[in-house]
Amino acid sequence: MVAAAEWGWRGRLNRWTFGMARVPATREERAYRVGQVQVLRAFAAPQQVVVANPKGGAGKTPVTLGLAATLGWFRGGYTLAWDNNETRGTLGLRAEEAVHERNVVDLLKSIDGFLNARASVGHLGGFVRPQSAHFDVLASDDVPGRMDVIDAAGFHQLADVLGRFYRFMVIDTGNNVRAANWWAATSSADCLVVPTTVRADVAETGLWMLHHLARLGRTDLVRGAVAVVSCADPKVDHGLLTAIVERYREVVREVVVLPFDPRLSAGDRVTYRDLGEPLRRALLMAAVAVVDALSAAQQQKGA
Repeated sequence: MVAAAEWGWRGRLNRWTFGMARVPATREERAYRVGQVQVLRAFAAPQQVVVANPKGGAGKTPVTLGLAATLGWFRGGYTLAWDNNETRGTLGLRAEEAVHERNVVDLLKSIDGFLNARASVGHLGGFVRPQSAHFDVLASDDVPGRMDVIDAAGFHQLADVLGRFYRFMVIDTGNNVRAANWWAATSSADCLVVPTTVRADVAETGLWMLHHLARLGRTDLVRGAVAVVSCADPKVDHGLLTAIVERYREVVREVVVLPFDPRLSAGDRVTYRDLGEPLRRALLMAAVAVVDALSAAQQQKGA
């Protein structure tokens, strides 16, 4: 039996008639309900999801926050959004405000304290920033006058420690594909998320990056990637959107389109509860696509 609708006019009619009408749910609503279960899939090891596109303005940080918030919201925590920008990233600026300003460089300088068996997730409280959607944010360094850079060794040290406390690490990246920490993140990624807006130059840069990674031996990462196309403007060029989606479908595993939401596009701090329902639904489907890709990669490794 097809489930009764809860969304839109169908749901209103079911409520007004106390279920007597029993109008069925749309395909989109049924997929959303299935997605709420799919996103809970368990994994035998911590998962690194890297969000990357070398073009500025591709939506890396909003997509990172959106995915981490969705995973945290539905899975109940153990999720980290990590700004792995080689310079000054904006993840900390877009997340909810924190009571401290410590960041990834501060954590790396204190990393030895987390390498012993007595260290717990509670000790990370002085470095990460809790969010209302049940995930944490690890911001990049933005201390004026400081010139510290996270290299490949530093990234791997951080990933080793953070993987002891988080099931999912959604890792934001910078724009330099030759930066040591960029390559460290992509080379060890379990899943790649490629964000783009509905702009030809942004989309082409993401495709170039996929070709770049394939040439460097990460064809598995490219084939299992998820592209997320954000409608960053209320007026969408639907012809261009269709062309971008079709082009990415030729290269990656899945493509998900995020609708325009003024709360996300304004550049302000992002609170998951304040996002519009259409965007939150699309973010769940993006998270499901990522979980499915991770599951497929895990099965392939075990084969």
